[in-house]
Amino acid sequence: MRLPDDDEIYDVDQTYLGPPGRYIGRFRYRAILIGPVVFLLGLVTVNQSGIGYSLLSVGMLTIGTAWLTGWIVDHTSQERPVGVLIRTMSHELTARRAVVKGHRSRRTPAFRAPTTEVGAAHDLPVRRRRWRSYANHAAGQGS
Repeated sequence: MRLPDDDEIYDVDQTYLGPPGRYIGRFRYRAILIGPVVFLLGLVTVNQSGIGYSLLSVGMLTIGTAWLTGWIVDHTSQERPVGVLIRTMSHELTARRAVVKGHRSRRTPAFRAPTTEVGAAHDLPVRRRRWRSYANHAAGQGS
């Protein structure tokens, strides 16, 4: 069982408070090292996927980098470093899975039902009579 560390000095030692005389916010040292790596990997992904560099793509990448960096920093510590997190993720992705035969998803009734063109003459549905069915039926009778 891991207990939270309540030592304020230990907490201050983990954060970078900015250059002397200026306060730009509190950054954890791990975030300063992980953020640029995540951003560069994101740039490579954007380049390889063919999305291109636009204001929207780079802005979304920056927001995603800040979120992912914060998540990584929150889920790592000296007891569980980043390498263990990456190794655990790789083990989860490459683990063998049990082969399950015969378990496939069924098509929904909406996709099994025959379709008609809009405005085509059709019988009124027996179970569900909606206003659209009445309107289509009336439009078919009038012409």
